[in-house]
This record gives sequence, structure tokens and C-alpha cells, in this order.
Amino acid sequence: MPRPDDAVVAGAAPRYHSGMHPGYPPPPPGYGYPPGYGYPPPGPIKPSAPRTLGTLSMVFGGLVSATSLIGLLAGKSFGTMMNTNRISRAAFERYLAEIHSASMVMSALMLALSLALVYIGTGQRGYQRWAVRASIWWAIAALVYLVVQLIVQLVVMLPAIDHLMADIGNRQFRDTIGTIMKVSIFSSVVFYAPYPIILLTTFRKSATVDAMDQPALPTAEVLRS
Repeated sequence: MPRPDDAVVAGAAPRYHSGMHPGYPPPPPGYGYPPGYGYPPPGPIKPSAPRTLGTLSMVFGGLVSATSLIGLLAGKSFGTMMNTNRISRAAFERYLAEIHSASMVMSALMLALSLALVYIGTGQRGYQRWAVRASIWWAIAALVYLVVQLIVQLVVMLPAIDHLMADIGNRQFRDTIGTIMKVSIFSSVVFYAPYPIILLTTFRKSATVDAMDQPALPTAEVLRS
């Protein structure tokens, strides 16, 4: 049998006397080393999507939470700070009164969803098992919110805009500002819709679910039931 040289340098592969047994096959890998020598085989690599989405959830949720909180605290005073030189003050205040209740309710719901997203983002970044179900339920709730928001825009916001535009004498200005306001209220739905869809599709993948193998946080037990 072939054997290692008498002097084997630590960390170097052993050399064999091929001349002693010509025609013999080379020794198997690791021959001459003690058991467990060398590096263990690499394990499976976790997908980076949960960590990336966790970071985005915390940043995105934090920004939306801040804007929603400002809207709630400012209320009607935020609208009165706008330049209304071409719109009568009475007409603009009537517009703010018509949309105030709906705007406050939608801002409060948006704030709650945003704060929840920040918390879920911490679980996503930490590959916590509870974050899988929480992400899916949050995505569903966010899509339902956007549908409700679209209904509110059609039932409350658009009629209020039409009432406001009726008091503007300059037709060109009326058409321009009316179009801008109508496009802006629908663009928010288009802007917010992709992220819950991304969360819903990502955290339904088996590879992502298998990667979320960390123990649940004590404060997140309610999300596991």
C-alpha cells in the first residue's frame, strides 16, 4: 500500500512513493490525514431576498409613517398653506371640509399599516419564521386598503374636486389644475400597489419560507396563531 512520506508539512497534501508500487491507482482524497481534517462541506446559502425586503420595509414604512403622521397632525391647516390666489378662499375651505373626514381616516389606516411594516421588516431581516405569515397578511391588508382608497377617491375626492373647479372662472387654469389633482389621487394607488404584490409573491416561495428558520420573537407570538 502507498504511504505518506515520513515528513509531512502541516497543511500540505502528503506525497506518495509512486515508484514503490507502479501501476497502483492514486490514493483517495484525504488519505493519510486524521478524521475531520480540512474544511467541512459548505451548507446551503440562504436567499438574500428576506434581508433586502426587510431593509426596504423598514425604510419605506418609516417614510410613509412620517408623512401620514404629519397629515394627521396638520389636518386642514396643511391645505390652507397652499397658494390659492386663483381659487376663492371660501371654495377651497369648502373643499377641505368635504374631504377632511375621509382623509383623516385613510391617513390613520396608512399610519397603522406603515408602523406594522416597520416591525415586520425587522423580522424579515432576521429571517424570523413569524415574518412569513405576517408579510403575507400585511400584503393582503395593504391591497385591500388600496381598493378602499380607490373607492374613496371616486366617491369623495373626485366630486369635491369637481365642486372646487366649478368656482374657477379661468377655464384653462381650471382644466389644468383639475387634471393634475385627479391624476395625483390615482397615482398614489399605482405607486403603492407593487410593494405588497412583491411581498406576497416572495414570501409564498418555498425557498424563502425554508430560509426563515430562526425562532420567533416573544412579542410576535400573536402572529403565529
